[in-house]
Amino acid sequence: MIREIFEILLFISSSITSLWILLQAFYYKVSNENLVQGLGNDRKNSNKKIDIIVAIKDENERTIKELIDNLSELNYRPYRVIIISDDSLKNFEKIMKVVDRIPENFVLIRRPENRGRKAGALNFAFNLSDGELLVFLDAEARVEKNFLRKISKLNYDAAAFRLKVRDPVTPVQKIYSHTNEFVMNALFKAREKLGLIIFANGSAFAIRRDILRKVGGWKENSVAEDLELGIRLALNGIRVKYVDDIIVYTLAPYTLTDLYNQIKRWAYGSAELLAYSMRLLKLGVKGIEGFIYSQQWGIYPLYLLVFLIVISLQFILNVNYLYVFSSLVPILVSNGIYITLIKPKDDYRSGIVTIIASLIGYIQGALKVKFKWKVTPKNPIIKEEEILSIRILGVILAIMAYVNSLFNNTLSSLLLILFSIILLVL
Repeated sequence: MIREIFEILLFISSSITSLWILLQAFYYKVSNENLVQGLGNDRKNSNKKIDIIVAIKDENERTIKELIDNLSELNYRPYRVIIISDDSLKNFEKIMKVVDRIPENFVLIRRPENRGRKAGALNFAFNLSDGELLVFLDAEARVEKNFLRKISKLNYDAAAFRLKVRDPVTPVQKIYSHTNEFVMNALFKAREKLGLIIFANGSAFAIRRDILRKVGGWKENSVAEDLELGIRLALNGIRVKYVDDIIVYTLAPYTLTDLYNQIKRWAYGSAELLAYSMRLLKLGVKGIEGFIYSQQWGIYPLYLLVFLIVISLQFILNVNYLYVFSSLVPILVSNGIYITLIKPKDDYRSGIVTIIASLIGYIQGALKVKFKWKVTPKNPIIKEEEILSIRILGVILAIMAYVNSLFNNTLSSLLLILFSIILLVL
């Protein structure tokens, strides 16, 4: 009976993962068509007061200085920038020493109590704000001078903007930049054209102040606070629009370790919201698609998880290998179509790191393992840190290969050894 259950799980997980990959390929094809969007009347909206809100913690002081310099050059009035720091007093003093001049329309303040994670800092700034429209950016965000002028023309309750990686240097950054372009086209531009649910992006997002107040602000202690807000907005019937020609320039992770920590955080936050995101299902077809989107970091590694469990426990399960390899067919076909259409500029290491990070992060989020927030570095790191979780998984698979060999399960042992070697030499 247990064997039959896992045989079914192999095909279910293979189908779910493959369908999501094929759906993204379809979105990518749709995104090739132009997205026509009207911005509205400039004169009518030119006096709209806008507040830009940035939450910072453990950021390099030069990053904050460059942020202030960039945002001080915007050719729009009236606007204000509120930067809320959750840094230690020592780090905050370092920032203040480097920032030689703070414009009159800027507020740079350290929170007296560091609680509620990033969402807590955003709520703190929200309570200080009085702008009709609120724009949320990350510390590494850089924008063009007419950024707010373009935003002031929008007549939406909430809007997400295009993220673009600036100055990619390392191989990981270049791959990330290419992937980011695909994501913005397939999962934002195309989904906007199809009228699907667009979720808030905390790195490039604007919302009317009264709307944010109406839904209760940001949910504190949530790891993926932007995804949580996006779900809540959808459940309250508030449409987030994606605006493709308003660009926020950001940074990419420098190393595989940086990439691993970032993906794991996203996956953890997604799993943390699994039960809540199920409420989207009541919104019909669009809600079902929105649920799938919100849980994509669990869908990517779903088949891999079931596959590894099956071959690791083959000495107990004795699953027919015909079922095992047949379940691989949809995965190979969907990935083949995806690669043919997208032509990803990838190497095996970044792909493996992404899938393992999503697997580990999602499991930890589902189990509510204590989470430690790691800020993605904004400066090059000479020495790559070892990703301990991947090494541990490699050792576990090697042990399971040995156990299977004791029961003469040669094929499963060879498969496990292959996976183990790939992870250990990464």
